[in-house]
Amino acid sequence: MQIDYPLVQPHGEIRQVLPDIFYIPGSAQLAPAAAVNRNMGIVRCGDELVLVNPVRLRPSQEEKLEDLGHVRHAVRLGYFHGCDDLYYRDRFNLTFWSQPHSDYYPAPAADVLVRDAGECPVPGGRFFEFSRGRHPEAALLVPACGGLLMTCDALQYWASWCGCNWCGRNLLRLAGFRRGMQVAPTWCRRMVPDGMDPTCWLRDDFERLLELPFLHLIAAHGDFCADNAHEEVARAVARRFTRH
Repeated sequence: MQIDYPLVQPHGEIRQVLPDIFYIPGSAQLAPAAAVNRNMGIVRCGDELVLVNPVRLRPSQEEKLEDLGHVRHAVRLGYFHGCDDLYYRDRFNLTFWSQPHSDYYPAPAADVLVRDAGECPVPGGRFFEFSRGRHPEAALLVPACGGLLMTCDALQYWASWCGCNWCGRNLLRLAGFRRGMQVAPTWCRRMVPDGMDPTCWLRDDFERLLELPFLHLIAAHGDFCADNAHEEVARAVARRFTRH
C-alpha cells in the first residue's frame, strides 16, 4: 500500500554538540505562511542511534545520519509532535517509543511505552513525565557530559530566530515567546485544564524536573543550550509560575 508521508521540510545539516550527541535544525509550518524551527535530537549509543522528536531528512542528510550508526529507536516526547514518526518506523523498522494516549498523530502505535523513570533506550538515561497536563508530554535525561535534558514543547531555549520566517517569528512573539529559556506559553495554555490558574497549575511538575541533574538542553524548538541549562530552567520556571 502506498503511504503519502509528509514531505521533507527545509532543514539544516547534522551538528555535533557533545560527544555522541547531535541535532538537526529543521522547520515546521504553523500556518500556510508561517514557518518555525523544529529540531531532531540524535543520541549515539555505541553503534546505535536514538532519534528524539524525529524530523524527516532529505536523502543526502539521511545518508549522513546512517553514517553515524544504525537507526534503532525513535522517541516521541510531545503530544503535538509526530508527523514524521511513521516514516522512520517504516524506513528503518526501528523501535518506536511514546507515551500512552500520545495520539495527536495516531500512527505508529508505540512498541514501548514511555513511563516516568521506566525503561529507556539510552543506557543510564531516564524518562520524566509531566503528570498534570491535559495531554502527554515527557522529557529524556541523557547522562552525558554532566547531563543533557531533551524536551519537546514544554521547555525551549531561543538564542536566535533561525529557522523561522518573518511570519513565524512574529507569530511566536505575539504568542509570548522571547529569547532565552522559557516555559513555552502556548504549550502552557494548551496543557492547563479549563478554569485552572495557568500561573501555578503545572508548577509542581517543573519543580520535580529541576531535581534532575543536567547542564545542557536540546528541545524540539529553539537552540542548543550548553553548560548552564539547569540555572536557565530554574529562572524560567520562577518567571512562569507563582506561589500563593
